[in-house]
Amino acid sequence: MKIAICDDEKEYRHLILQHIKFYFNEHLIDLEAFEYENGEALLLSNEIFDMVFLDIEMNELNGIQTAKELNKRNKNTVIFIVTAYQKYLDDAMDLNVFRYIDKPIQSKRLYNGLDKAIDLINNNEIAFKTRDDGIVTLHKNDIVFVEVKRKTVYVTTLEKQYIAREKMTFFKERLSATYFAIPHVSYVINFNFVKKFQRNQVFMKTGHTISIAPKKQIEIKKKFMQFMGEGYGGLSDNL
Repeated sequence: MKIAICDDEKEYRHLILQHIKFYFNEHLIDLEAFEYENGEALLLSNEIFDMVFLDIEMNELNGIQTAKELNKRNKNTVIFIVTAYQKYLDDAMDLNVFRYIDKPIQSKRLYNGLDKAIDLINNNEIAFKTRDDGIVTLHKNDIVFVEVKRKTVYVTTLEKQYIAREKMTFFKERLSATYFAIPHVSYVINFNFVKKFQRNQVFMKTGHTISIAPKKQIEIKKKFMQFMGEGYGGLSDNL
């Protein structure tokens, strides 16, 4: 597995690298790790990484700008944002960011994030039958939401909407990563595509508004907070 660590502080690069080497050694996973002191150097490498750890505040090209370019190159790269600053959270929410890791780094939280990231990378595809296109295979993190309406299941991505022959239970069982949630019996949503979150509804980047069932509101709020990362108090204004 190919991983990049990009931070202008050498101390943090080495600390993350030590944690990663320990984790991969314990789990018997092959590792290629690369260190970069700024976003420009990372992007000039032209490497396609499975996983990238990005500091937010760096000279010239910051972590947000670097993540945007990485997403253009490969939207399936798992991106960790490593930061001691909360002021960039709104910008980071618009990116396909997998986890937010606070500085100083807590090893337990980092390892938990790696557990989920490895699981995502290894189990990132879903195949299902459609009414029009035969069998379709998608990266799970490309799915914005799944909806059942009048016994018909619709799978929506940024590029297209598919009409599935599978039942809703098929998708609820397979879309179990931490960035998926079931706010209502008729929906499975991907938190990566949430533009705005309110107590009783979510606004998706596709323009769709999805209701949160009253009995689900506390559960979905808690799950969304965990997804965004604990300690970001600024989220409470919309919750």
